[in-house]
Amino acid sequence: MRPFFYLLFSWPIFVVNSYPTKLDKNFKFSSAEVQNLIKNKNWSCKDILKYFIDRAVKYDPIIRSIISYNPKAFERAQQLDEFYAQTGKLMGEMHCVPVIIKDNIDIQGIPTTAGVKAMRNMVPNKNALVIERMNQKGAVYLAKANMAQLAAGSIFSSEQAGLCNNPYNLNRTCSASSSGSGASIAAGFAVVSLGTDTGGSIIGPASSMAVWGYRPPHNSQILNGILPLESKADTVGPMARNLDDLVLTHSVLYNLPTLYSNIVQKNFEKSSLRVRIITNFINGFKVDKFNLVIDPLVKNLIMNSVNRMKSLGIQIEEKSLNQSQLKDYAEKFNNLIRKYNPCILGCVPYYYNNYFGDKARYESDAPIRNTKQFYQNDLLNNFWKIQINSSNLNVDKLDDVQYTKQLCDQACKESIKPKEMYKNFISNYLFDDKIDALFVPSFTTIVPLHSEIAQ
Repeated sequence: MRPFFYLLFSWPIFVVNSYPTKLDKNFKFSSAEVQNLIKNKNWSCKDILKYFIDRAVKYDPIIRSIISYNPKAFERAQQLDEFYAQTGKLMGEMHCVPVIIKDNIDIQGIPTTAGVKAMRNMVPNKNALVIERMNQKGAVYLAKANMAQLAAGSIFSSEQAGLCNNPYNLNRTCSASSSGSGASIAAGFAVVSLGTDTGGSIIGPASSMAVWGYRPPHNSQILNGILPLESKADTVGPMARNLDDLVLTHSVLYNLPTLYSNIVQKNFEKSSLRVRIITNFINGFKVDKFNLVIDPLVKNLIMNSVNRMKSLGIQIEEKSLNQSQLKDYAEKFNNLIRKYNPCILGCVPYYYNNYFGDKARYESDAPIRNTKQFYQNDLLNNFWKIQINSSNLNVDKLDDVQYTKQLCDQACKESIKPKEMYKNFISNYLFDDKIDALFVPSFTTIVPLHSEIAQ
């Protein structure tokens, strides 16, 4: 089992009592309830889609979680209705489940903008692999989600939809780059969303908006059709209001057909589970210039979750790192960040050449076919042009795959050892085979106000 931290609370944000009359106001926005409406012949898939789209159209103008709507969504819903009418069966586990997709993930025929104007006319000819897998199981794509520009987190406000507002408090942020994916689920605009995560972009919005989010382990094979940030660390994963839907969607994305039945549909003895808590990460600590501060409110939520696990009979093991180990951790963490950031920046030109240069993805007359054309696009924000200029790259050779590959390899050389050292520390001191999960906070402060974040 992988280590996670989740805020174990959720509450409804908006309640639509007037429409539709056949839907209970306590509707839990789950795939099970959606499919029960179809099985009981209360609603068609088109009815369900209309409910979610009407909800988004009504409330999203103040939240700004959506960049664009899928013009073929109702056509897909009609296809699913006809399939069910003819066979009496659901197409798959995600039959008519409304899904919102982060706008750096390709859906055939819909622009992949990544939140920037320069890509607003980049319309892919094929679906990302994760889209194909959900298609096979009956999912319906409602919209493309707002996001930080280019998924980098440097500019949270996209040029396509503006700054995403947290549905629980419009004055607060939606956290990291998968902002719209989290906000759209928190506001009940879909049952499931997809986000991408390189350094907290799923975990952040999930924590900030009280929904479930899962950052899967890195798997390069599943990233086909996703605009990369750092291909050696990028992941794609789901967000949902209901944990069952999170597990279901992950099982579909990663082709794990028995995962859902083994975890959700199977009873297991909770007293056999062992969860480790590193007390230093809950109480906070300071070593030299490294200072981990835990907001009292966050600490209270963490302890509530710990007590809830204890009440379920889960074994809780507390462990503390000594001062020497904390100093070692701080040094390895800081060194990793210092050495790894140049690797990310240095590899983007190479990754972009591979993405834009895929002839099956984009036509030869597409506005951008390589990194050089991306950089020279008149619509590209000056912020990104400055980043490229400050990297001392030969702009004239940014369309050369071999040149950009060499840049990437060179930029990442110094990050190899720090990554291994950090991984070794985790395995030596934090996580081992004696436990099932490591419980640590993903974020240590309350959700910041927009005014506290430079945009």
